[in-house]
Amino acid sequence: MANLTETAYYTRRTINWMILSVIIYIILRIAWTVFVVMWLYFFPPQPPAPNFRFGKLPAIKFPEASPSAQFTYRLETIEGNVPTASGSATVYFMPKPAANLLALTKTQEFAKRLGLNPKSIEETKAIYRFEDDTTTLRRLRFDIVSNNFILRYGFEQDTGLFSERALPGVDAAIAEGKSMLQTFTLYGNDLVKGTHKVSFLKLVGDTLVPSTSLSQADAVRVDFFRQNVGGLNLFTPYPDEGQVVIIFSGSKNAKKKVLQFAYTLWPIDYETIGTYGIKTSASAWEELKSGRGYIARTPANGATNIVIRQVYLGYYDSFDPQMYLQPVFVFEGDNGFLAYVPAVSAEWTE
Repeated sequence: MANLTETAYYTRRTINWMILSVIIYIILRIAWTVFVVMWLYFFPPQPPAPNFRFGKLPAIKFPEASPSAQFTYRLETIEGNVPTASGSATVYFMPKPAANLLALTKTQEFAKRLGLNPKSIEETKAIYRFEDDTTTLRRLRFDIVSNNFILRYGFEQDTGLFSERALPGVDAAIAEGKSMLQTFTLYGNDLVKGTHKVSFLKLVGDTLVPSTSLSQADAVRVDFFRQNVGGLNLFTPYPDEGQVVIIFSGSKNAKKKVLQFAYTLWPIDYETIGTYGIKTSASAWEELKSGRGYIARTPANGATNIVIRQVYLGYYDSFDPQMYLQPVFVFEGDNGFLAYVPAVSAEWTE
């Protein structure tokens, strides 16, 4: 009996010590995690020193837009002021593609797979057009240097196609879009790791305009956006428009089902990078107020008095060719307002 009693006693002690050890481990683990978070908050890692690897950078060319000076601004961020930005940022080289002898042949094969006549019509040295012998409103414009293209059906001259209502839902539209990209080996890592957005369009006259629901829609649009770079979002000239856009109709005719398939994805060399000093966020804020910002999206309600809620860094991904992927300050306001200000210090751009 004594042996059994001793065994029970030591067993209980062992269990108690094990429980206590687990509790201590959990407490220490939580304490360490909190310590690391607080340390990084108060002593964030310093960004790499600027090396200005590419020399002076070409100034970012934004599309023509209304000057930011036509608005008045008020800052109402969580911080109560313009948040402090790091002193430097990474700039990525964007290599310029070069056409090869097989470029046109490959493009002709691509056109044929889309059901188009592979006989090309040369518009410029780089741009070729392909037409559909049986569906004359359908055509492809392809840049054989960049491999960017747009396939489009001229629905404006055939609005009767919208009488058919076999529209894909949100999930089906995303799946169909991904399938198209995969079919033509266009769904690379930049898109796989990126995001997508579905929106609805309705026909007004001969124009497709935004709609609020699938039940009221005449077309479904899927935008695919490139993955983040260095932890920062990429922003196109028109922030609601992805680098890849596919618009589906409800037509049962396969050649009329895809109203638009636009692909504009310029390559980024993630290994060839430079580090550049950037403006202070306060300086970028003054540039916005003085009219030197690019208004990417105006307020939905037409307001001219803009309340800015967030200020942060992102990258500007143009639809036009650019030599470098450069950072911008992004100003986000009420009612969808969005503006960009180039971030690289002025003395390092030309």
